[in-house]
Amino acid sequence: MPNLKLIPIRGQSQPILLGADPVTIGRSPESTIPLVDERASRLHCQIEPDGAGGWRVRDLNSRNGTRLNDVKIESAKINPGDVIRVGTHEFIIEGERPKTVSFHVEDGLEDNGILTGPKPVEVGWMFALAEMMNALPPKEVAPEEIRVVTAAGDASDVLSGTSDGPNALRMLLQFASKARATDIHVEPKGERFHVRFRVDGDMVPIIDLADRIGELLLGVVKAATNMQSAGRSAVQDGHFSVVFPTRKVEYRVSFTPSMYGQKLVIRVLDQLGAPASMLDLGMMPYMHERIRQVTAQDSGLLLACGPTGSGKTTTLYCAIREIDRRSYNVVTIEDPVEYQLDNTTQIPVEEAKGNTFGGLLRSVLRQDPDVILVGEIRDEETARTAMQAALTGHLVFSSIHAKESITAVFRLLDLKVEPYLVANSLNLVLAQRLVRLLCDNCKRPIQVSPGQATRVGRHLQGKTSVFTSTGCARCLRTGYRGRRALFELLDVTDEFRDIILANPSITGMKKIIEQGLFTTLQQFGWRLVADGLTTMEEVDRVAGIG
Repeated sequence: MPNLKLIPIRGQSQPILLGADPVTIGRSPESTIPLVDERASRLHCQIEPDGAGGWRVRDLNSRNGTRLNDVKIESAKINPGDVIRVGTHEFIIEGERPKTVSFHVEDGLEDNGILTGPKPVEVGWMFALAEMMNALPPKEVAPEEIRVVTAAGDASDVLSGTSDGPNALRMLLQFASKARATDIHVEPKGERFHVRFRVDGDMVPIIDLADRIGELLLGVVKAATNMQSAGRSAVQDGHFSVVFPTRKVEYRVSFTPSMYGQKLVIRVLDQLGAPASMLDLGMMPYMHERIRQVTAQDSGLLLACGPTGSGKTTTLYCAIREIDRRSYNVVTIEDPVEYQLDNTTQIPVEEAKGNTFGGLLRSVLRQDPDVILVGEIRDEETARTAMQAALTGHLVFSSIHAKESITAVFRLLDLKVEPYLVANSLNLVLAQRLVRLLCDNCKRPIQVSPGQATRVGRHLQGKTSVFTSTGCARCLRTGYRGRRALFELLDVTDEFRDIILANPSITGMKKIIEQGLFTTLQQFGWRLVADGLTTMEEVDRVAGIG
């Protein structure tokens, strides 16, 4: 059992050498480490042997929770370099990391990408990844067999080897698929590479790889993308594909120089579990019906708004799928084209070649389109051209960066688009955010506070308790698994058009929309809280406190 010390980062307690006896932390004077901290519970957490030669930290049903590396946990294994936070106090684990273990693989075991060959193999990091991967649902399922297709479209054998480089990339891609990660970050930190996944919009620490393993991993990725080997100061971009048993997944690769070498980020474009229709988005019935009516028109403009990564493109794709694309000429202009739509002409923006949104849109209008999707309205030219197209017999879908539906209207006016164009072309403005859903395995009920009950009111549907996040192996200790969209739909009525044309103001617009059926992003989120799907804190984080 390696020697580990618990060293305070904040507070006056002394370092403690971890041994056979549990170490308790809390406000109780009987704790091994007594704290003077109002945010800590009397019996807050305990560090104890895990029965497998290491130690774990276990929360003792504390009021504010115990955090390991900024992730709230119930129980988790600890390693050197980990930081435990209790209230306002932080402690770091210091000691030598266990050396990579060598195992002799017995005859008869198949090559599954984790253990290979009849000879001693360094597999410490591989077992750590396999253990985390196996904890994710569905459990006890073997990793999917995968093969790489290079940027040139040729089959590649970069994953066929049994050395550390191919094994590392294979396992990370399999793990990312099972965790539903959207990005893989591999960052050099001197003697190690820090690997994190972006899962449900948040960065989740996964594992630290030795410098040698990390360098081999980067080399395999460059081989998959047909990149040239380059120095630490090079900026490189590329892409490759991976064929899974049931689908093909695209990966966009970016190498950027950092202090200790090139940082690798792999964007995962996986449609597994992505909404395939408007019904899958979880909108309120009146929202879905109104959007369906617009998609059945010959002309008009549906505008989606929200920050980057809020699911606007997914929603617009679902709207496009409502249209009979075999009977209509449907064209999209995107930056970049991430997913392929059947019976649709998809055009990528390439500003280096002069192919901008505005320029391509003018060209597309000469291609006899019925339906046009403009990935994003960024400038006056694109905005004006898209709105003129909506007025001249084309159905247009687009997106814009704006906080909410009303501010999207002001964003168009800020781009110096004439008020008459905005008023007459707009049909619907759909604001949205993505909120994390609670992990069904570890969520726990808590009482609704008087302040929350007053603020949320009838949207809690009479509930006196809601659920909060905890954290377990199935959700990578985050307390959340999966995401869902919050929606706010603004129907541009004749009264609303009069406000835009006469004297546009937020107060005047709110008076108009409050006369009809209107649900704000926060109100939509509160309904999900009442249904036990997410937390009050999560709704406030993504939609703001209103």
